[in-house]
Amino acid sequence: MHGDLETDHDVLVTLARFTLATAEQLHQLHGGQASLKQTQKRMARLHAEGLAEFVTLPQAGRAKAWHLTAAGSAVTATFPEARRPAGETVAEQAALRYGRGHLLDLGRVHTAFVADARARGEGCGPLDLLPGPAHPAGPDGTAYRPAAELAYTATTGGRRRRLRAFVELHRPGTGTERVAEQLAACAALWEQPGTDGSGCGWERRWRAFPSVLVVLVGTPGTAVGAAVADLRLAAEENPAAAELLAAVPAGAARLEDLAEHGPAAAIWHPLDGERRRPCGWTQLRT
Repeated sequence: MHGDLETDHDVLVTLARFTLATAEQLHQLHGGQASLKQTQKRMARLHAEGLAEFVTLPQAGRAKAWHLTAAGSAVTATFPEARRPAGETVAEQAALRYGRGHLLDLGRVHTAFVADARARGEGCGPLDLLPGPAHPAGPDGTAYRPAAELAYTATTGGRRRRLRAFVELHRPGTGTERVAEQLAACAALWEQPGTDGSGCGWERRWRAFPSVLVVLVGTPGTAVGAAVADLRLAAEENPAAAELLAAVPAGAARLEDLAEHGPAAAIWHPLDGERRRPCGWTQLRT
């Protein structure tokens, strides 16, 4: 972590990967020990240089959410860290499908993990959450595309270990069909056999299958129990999804709790059907 603001390069890469972010989110990721005002000045300068533009968010006290201009996108296209697979414009597609709120909520998830890692001396940086990666999940070309994939380096018993998680955003008021489809697609990835027909395909990529973290958006604290129960019911309708949640660490937590208390707090409700007490995300055991 730098003592001062990180470089324009770092900020532009974040905007290229995430499409939209507030000055506060950019400050949490890149501000170092500098003040929020300095980050705001940086964004004003990038705006004056024609590299960044903003939209006003009336629901957030008229805060500004920043995105790259065409010139900014052209500049970042030369940065290896900002490149995505050819033809893949996942973040832009997500913006069209889900709207600004989806992208900004992902930013809140990301900054919560980064802040917690820094406080604990662990590892989760500005580029350790990848929005909408595509993972082939079947011979017919279908893919599992979570809202994001998280990478995190934790310290346990004095030893460092690399953790990964798939992040899904769920708005309980919209019903459970969408998240049920996502869990089924994730299960297809989990079940996919290796290239020689033996073992699991994912074992060639990860030492352990990523955890599944469902972040509840806009859920009152009093409604968490019902939301978690509905998620469990939705998974039970698909045998593969039910088996996935029984075998892989999986949990659900409110976005507000995640932002306020951090991911290591006992805010995650296990989804394996055992009705265990809430725990930190690394304690989601089966």
